[in-house]
Amino acid sequence: MSRTTPAKGAVFFALALLATLAACYEPQEGCLDVEAVNYDLQADKSNNEECIYPQLRLSLRHVYSKADTTYRLGLADSVYYDSQGHPFRINSIRYYLSNFHLIFADGQEAEVAETIEIEIPQPDGSTLLREVEDNFSLASPRVTQNYTIGTLRKSGEVREIRFDLGVAGLANQAGPASFPDNHPLGLIDSSLYFNQDSGYVFQYIELFRDTIAADTVPATLRIGTTPYLREVRLPVSFTKARGYHIQVNMQADYSYWFQNIDARQDSPMALIDKIVANQAQGFSILDIELKDK
Repeated sequence: MSRTTPAKGAVFFALALLATLAACYEPQEGCLDVEAVNYDLQADKSNNEECIYPQLRLSLRHVYSKADTTYRLGLADSVYYDSQGHPFRINSIRYYLSNFHLIFADGQEAEVAETIEIEIPQPDGSTLLREVEDNFSLASPRVTQNYTIGTLRKSGEVREIRFDLGVAGLANQAGPASFPDNHPLGLIDSSLYFNQDSGYVFQYIELFRDTIAADTVPATLRIGTTPYLREVRLPVSFTKARGYHIQVNMQADYSYWFQNIDARQDSPMALIDKIVANQAQGFSILDIELKDK
């Protein structure tokens, strides 16, 4: 008759325990892509459907500066002064931002990953299908705004942020019906669209030329078409690390927009030309944040 020694029994027990534990252990699924925000080093099995990739986000602050003081932009009841010292009021401002790109130290230009298919009407009545970057936003000082521009995975040293004030390229040739109703370019307001030939209204501005009670009908400026598209280029210096969202905190200072106008005497076209000439200077970067959520 054989007999198991205590040492052999301990080894047998340990092996049996390990076998039992192995049989009960279930591999943990998670995101194993190091570019993802939720990269899980502890995961045993990759599940790419769980991966959340870095986003380019924008927070836009609306201000009006005077001398060394910066105020939050006020609409309707706030009084501002033109280059001649005449008071005027701003009733409404809305404008499109598009074509956001990051320029890296190595010269590479990164765009967001999201695209949208659009339909461009043709003279013969047919439509041409095209795919464009989907990174459009509609800005308005009436509300605090935080935008998700889109997914941007590239990492490295960033030296510049570029975007357009207006609707650039093929998107401006597409009819609003190409976009979902909740999209910034969906036709939520007919005042923001001219027609098929001219496309979108890049900037919509209403201002009262005086502050007297009788001045109740604002001058309406609808600015659009390619000659009035403006590129904004803002120098920055930060490292876009892997696995982090980029939060761009930006400021729009409207004192630059209106600094040379004569609110009482300028024609609507003169107002438009003066405003557009100064718009790009009004944008600045407050700071850049890297976020893991």
